[in-house]
Amino acid sequence: MNELRGAVGRAKPGTTILLENGTYRLDGNQLDIPVSGLVLRGRSGDRSKVILRGSGMAERMVAISVSAPRVTIADLTVTQVGFHGVQVHGENGASDVVIHNVHVRDVGQQLIKGSTALGSKPCRNGLVSCCLLEYSDSAPSDYTNGVDVLNGDGWTVRDNTIKRIRGPESKGYRAGPAILFWRHSRNTVVERNWILDCHRGIALGLGPESNDGSGQLDHEGGLIRRNAVCNLNPWADEAIEVNASPGAQVAHNTVMVEGKVPWSISIRFPTASARVWNNLSNRQVILRDGAKADLKANVGNAQRNWFIDAKRGDLRLARPDLPAIDVGVVVADPEQSAGKGPSFSGSAPDAGAFEYRGPTNEPD
Repeated sequence: MNELRGAVGRAKPGTTILLENGTYRLDGNQLDIPVSGLVLRGRSGDRSKVILRGSGMAERMVAISVSAPRVTIADLTVTQVGFHGVQVHGENGASDVVIHNVHVRDVGQQLIKGSTALGSKPCRNGLVSCCLLEYSDSAPSDYTNGVDVLNGDGWTVRDNTIKRIRGPESKGYRAGPAILFWRHSRNTVVERNWILDCHRGIALGLGPESNDGSGQLDHEGGLIRRNAVCNLNPWADEAIEVNASPGAQVAHNTVMVEGKVPWSISIRFPTASARVWNNLSNRQVILRDGAKADLKANVGNAQRNWFIDAKRGDLRLARPDLPAIDVGVVVADPEQSAGKGPSFSGSAPDAGAFEYRGPTNEPD
């Protein structure tokens, strides 16, 4: 580990550091990355074979701390620290950070954190892709999220698997959303993520305005598209929530949540205005506290047997005769406009995250 710290300390902007397979013990000290353009990744590309490990979830430290722009972290595992797995310090100028094919498991607080300070510039254009974020069982307290970003602008969170983001049983498994953008975040894209057995799913904003005293909205704009959220436990909370975010879009998501909350997707507060199209869930979309939304082609009465294996979170459609087939409306699709043809197989799009494509029904 000392050799790695030395390599990072000596690195010039744009340096790539390749990690050989093995376990790198943090020994009570976080790995700081203050160098712009630095790439830190496992040489083999197998994230399970390169492990940065602390001494446990009670250890009061971050594993990897990023304080520079254009940093990439890829192809490795981070585990067993008491604070965050990876923290992106927007208040120190970090932006355009890529976190790709990283496994973050069993940390004390947020698995991936984007932070800022009051009055600082936003943390711009982060990408979290193809990662596995999870607890083996649950967090040590209810202060946890999978991805938690404050004052983020233009972030994308896509193609990730996020599991068991939940507090301890003694807290009723209560926790923050698996994906949360707030404190005046904007233009967030959350797409094609699989969220399983998490207390809450995806949230753009939390309250009517940022709680930092600035008077700004907690979130603006944003797109939540083709995510699958599944939690069949009685303690499950909201699956998708848009709070005070004007101009948000919620399209083609599949939700199977059977907790105490009697809705699947909510749009909340007077400043919220959203287009909510083609979602498939076992409960209805609702508007709360004066919110406005354009609701089209949402199916809110799904049953477990509509899906290949809801108990395991496989929410692909199981049969061609289901009420979700061919009931959607066409949503602008970048691939279709690029000449790749329609993204649906029947006369109209199916509701939900997955288009039914025959008996084998391979996922999109």
